[in-house]
Amino acid sequence: MITRVLVIGLSNIGDAVLMSPVVQQLHEQVPDAETTLLVGERAKAVFDGDPRIDRLLCFEEFEGWWGRLRLLRVVWALNPDLLIDLRQTALPLLWKPWRLLCYYWPVPKAVVHMRDRHLWRLHRQAGRVAGSPTKTPPRSLDESPGHGRGLLLGMSPEGRGSSRSPGFARGAPPALWITDEDATYASRLIQHRGLSAAKPMVILCPGARSHIKRWYADRFAALADRLITDVDAEVVFTGEPGEAPIVTEILGAMRHRAHNAVGRLTLRQLAALMQGASLVVTNDSASLHIAASVGAPILALFGPTDPRKYGPTGARDRVIRRQLFCSPCESATCRFQHECLRFISVDEVYEMARQMLGGVRVGA
Repeated sequence: MITRVLVIGLSNIGDAVLMSPVVQQLHEQVPDAETTLLVGERAKAVFDGDPRIDRLLCFEEFEGWWGRLRLLRVVWALNPDLLIDLRQTALPLLWKPWRLLCYYWPVPKAVVHMRDRHLWRLHRQAGRVAGSPTKTPPRSLDESPGHGRGLLLGMSPEGRGSSRSPGFARGAPPALWITDEDATYASRLIQHRGLSAAKPMVILCPGARSHIKRWYADRFAALADRLITDVDAEVVFTGEPGEAPIVTEILGAMRHRAHNAVGRLTLRQLAALMQGASLVVTNDSASLHIAASVGAPILALFGPTDPRKYGPTGARDRVIRRQLFCSPCESATCRFQHECLRFISVDEVYEMARQMLGGVRVGA
C-alpha cells in the first residue's frame, strides 16, 4: 500500500505547468497518499496551496553541500513508498538502486511533447500505480484518437475550457488549481479596467524568459492597434513584473488605448483571467502553458524552439512559425539575424487572430 509519495519536479513555471498532469494522475491513483513535491522556487507558484500537494519543498532550500545532506535527511525521514523523479537526479540511486533502469531509461523518440515525456516517465517509474503497466507507457498525444490533442491539460475536446468557476479547469486531468479568491480577483480586475463584456477580450503576452523567443515589441504594438480598430477587441497585456519594460515600450508605440496588467496578477489569477479570454497571443513562454492549462484559445508564435515539444495542443489552437533550415535550433543565441521570428509579419498574425476570433461568441 502506498502512503507516501515523493515527486521531484522541475524549476521553471512553464515546465511546472507541463508536469502538473503527473501530479493529477498520482492524485487520482493514490488519493490518500501523502504527497511531497520538490521543485524550484519559480515553479513553487504553480503548486502553492494546491490541495493535491501535502508538502511543498524548494531546491533552493538545499543549496550547497550541507543543503544536499539536509535533503538526503529529509528524503530518508520521509521514506517514500513511491519516488517519481522527473529531473533525473541521483536520489533514485540512494532510494532503490535496483530500479535504476526505471529512472534512467531514455524516453522514446516517438514521445515528443514535453508533457507526454513527463507522463511517460511517470508510467515508467510508477508502473501500475499510475494506471498503466510499466511496459506500456502512454502514447504521444499526436497518436491519440478522437478528440484531437490536449486533453491532458484541462481542456475540453473542443480545445477550450468553458468553466469560469473556481477549482480545477474543466477537462481531465486539470493543471492549475484556481480558488474563489483568484476568480474573484480576475473578475474585479476586468470591472476595474472597464472592459466591455460585449467585446472579445484578447490577451497579449509579449514576454519570454529568453529574449531570443520574443516577437518584436513594435509588431505587438501594431497587432494590438489593429485588433482594437478592426475587431473592436479589448486588448490586455500580461506578464511577469520583470517584463514591464517590454510592455511599456509597446504601449508607448501604440496609437490606441490598451490595458496593462503586467505584474498585477499572480500566476493563478492570470489563469483565471485567461479562462475568460477570447484569444491569447503569446510567445513560447510560461504564459502559453498557463493559457493551455485552462483551455484558452491560443495563437502561439514560435522561433528557435520546437512547437512539437512545447506548443499548445488544443484543437482550436494555432502556431505560427517559419520553416527554416536553422529552426528549431533550441539555442540561447542566434548565429544569423533572428529570421525565425523576424520573418513573422504583423499581417500574418493579425489575419490568423481575426480568423480565430471569428468563431468566438462575444461575451461567452
